[in-house]
Amino acid sequence: MTHLLHIDSSARGEGSASRRLSAEYVQAWKTHNPHGTVTYRDLAVDTPNFVTPGWITGVFGPADAANADTQAALEGSERLIREIEAADVLVLGVPMYNFGVPATFKAWIDQVVMAGRTFAFGENGPEGLLKGKKAIVLRASGSDFDNPAFAPMDFHAPYIRGVLSWIGITDVEIIAVNGFTPEQLDAAVREAGNAIAASVDAAPLAA
Repeated sequence: MTHLLHIDSSARGEGSASRRLSAEYVQAWKTHNPHGTVTYRDLAVDTPNFVTPGWITGVFGPADAANADTQAALEGSERLIREIEAADVLVLGVPMYNFGVPATFKAWIDQVVMAGRTFAFGENGPEGLLKGKKAIVLRASGSDFDNPAFAPMDFHAPYIRGVLSWIGITDVEIIAVNGFTPEQLDAAVREAGNAIAASVDAAPLAA
């Protein structure tokens, strides 16, 4: 049975374009995969912890310094990592904030990128351990960062592609909308519906 992990990170509620896009993608995926299952995590509501001294000690040691704080920090990471491990598909609603990702999404990344769990260093260098998964990123921004005038300031898409690749997820698709007004974003979201339908239809995700 195919499993999907749906993550939202926008601080907005109903007015969020990235939330609308991710919800539309998941609905299309459910139609395409009627027996598939979904796990949902809203990072704006259930925000992952930031990296703490206890987390650093828990991950990097020394072992004799482990205590209840380090154990609790690692349990939080482990829960998030297992959600990714269980998923065949990741649908990530990630708006652009100040040319990058929201702090809530960065906190999630910092919890799941862990040496020995999601990547390792071998004889041939670093290797991602979460292979065989597909990620679809639904992005909303004010400006069009495909425009050469704005492209140099896009620290969103390259970062997401890079960090997901680091943990082994190299099949990453980004569906982006942009607009400064609600009307512009509404039109962009409606148009993106075609891209979402094409994405689901062109790459059957059923196991």
